[in-house]
Amino acid sequence: MLPALIGSEIFIFKIIGIIFMISTRASTEPSFNLRPPEYYFENPKTISLLDAALTGNTSKAKEWVQKGADPNDEGPMISSYYRLRLLHYAIAAKNPDAVRTLLDVGADPELAALGYGAAFQFAITLDDVTMMKFLLDLRPVPTLSKSILKKMMFHFVIQPRPACLDLLLNRGAPIDCTDNADYTVMMRAMDAKDYDLAHWLVWRGASVKVEAHDGMTPAYSVQSHLNKYKVGSPAYEKVLRLKELMQARGAVFPPQSPEEVRAQWENRRGCENVSALARPAARIHNYPRPNSERLCPTLSRKSSSR
Repeated sequence: MLPALIGSEIFIFKIIGIIFMISTRASTEPSFNLRPPEYYFENPKTISLLDAALTGNTSKAKEWVQKGADPNDEGPMISSYYRLRLLHYAIAAKNPDAVRTLLDVGADPELAALGYGAAFQFAITLDDVTMMKFLLDLRPVPTLSKSILKKMMFHFVIQPRPACLDLLLNRGAPIDCTDNADYTVMMRAMDAKDYDLAHWLVWRGASVKVEAHDGMTPAYSVQSHLNKYKVGSPAYEKVLRLKELMQARGAVFPPQSPEEVRAQWENRRGCENVSALARPAARIHNYPRPNSERLCPTLSRKSSSR
């Protein structure tokens, strides 16, 4: 009877903990209500490995891995929505020694945790620039997969984190990386009506001459958004400034429609007698980035108001 009662209390405790985890993620503040390791992980070897990492004891951590501890373990398994891996736990604990130790013993920073993404994405969610710098020191951008770079870059459309984005670009992340539809981050920012982010990305050097898989271009997108708003309204003025910046960077107005762009592709393929080939990959014309690494005033004000 007693073991059953204790088990039910632990079950209730974990359910309450999950609610707190979810509430911290839904909050506008980039904070995390971190609980003891025992809440997330059930395997004693995993807990011992994490304890060794949190104290920066690499040799002890290696011993536990040799004994079968998994540096990529995930929990709590009772949760169907949000879980942490050991590396995520170390990041939430703001413990760089633990992060370094876990990476040394085999933790994978690109491995996603349920609901929070990979370790890099988790640091972005927490808006922890210091931890992002540390992670990128240990795992520089050139060593990361294209997949994780894409996930990080498009993560900023969901959760704008100007300082983290600026850091990532300064470390060499491709500003014009595209999703599966050949849309760039700047184009997706416009789709999300985050015109401040789109403006900053163009200011930073994002291409205004990319053509997406469906023929959409930044110029056509910004013109479409401009047409939605009343002349003189705050939203109209914001999009107008974005359009003017695009013009200064070489975008042509009035822009071609996606249908016209696709027709050009077909004509080009016909002329080249390569009708069996798929359309060319997205064509991106890069512009030099500004020497200054500071954020542009528009996005800085937006970030400080969050």
